[in-house]
Amino acid sequence: MQTYHLDIITPVRNAFSEDVEYVSVPTKMGTVGVLPHHVGLFSSLTEGEIKIKTKQKEMFLAIGGGFMEIRGNAVTLLVSRAYHADELNETEIKKAQTAAKEAIARRTSGAELSDAYSLLRRSFIEMKVLRRYKAKHII
Repeated sequence: MQTYHLDIITPVRNAFSEDVEYVSVPTKMGTVGVLPHHVGLFSSLTEGEIKIKTKQKEMFLAIGGGFMEIRGNAVTLLVSRAYHADELNETEIKKAQTAAKEAIARRTSGAELSDAYSLLRRSFIEMKVLRRYKAKHII
């Protein structure tokens, strides 16, 4: 199968840079799958899960919102954050979920409530990515 180059860039690092066969990304209008020779496109991205297929492997990343540009034989994702499944810590994710749920239960308001919902949403995405990774690596 043909490939194209994918770069996933955050403000602090280049999280991924390889030739891939396929990537699916979360947009406000739904998930977009990108194969080689995709039409040029610029789109905003939402928080969610990215699925990447290379010739050798399939992997998942949890991302924050951002933008995607498809130009020629290259796809660039500029995102607020990106974590590979093997970078995620289940204990820390569960702590974040608990803290967010407690803040919401206290009926906080304003920025604190918004932060709690954001943390809860991120932790659910990260847990989903981590579970996919564990399911593929259990013998």
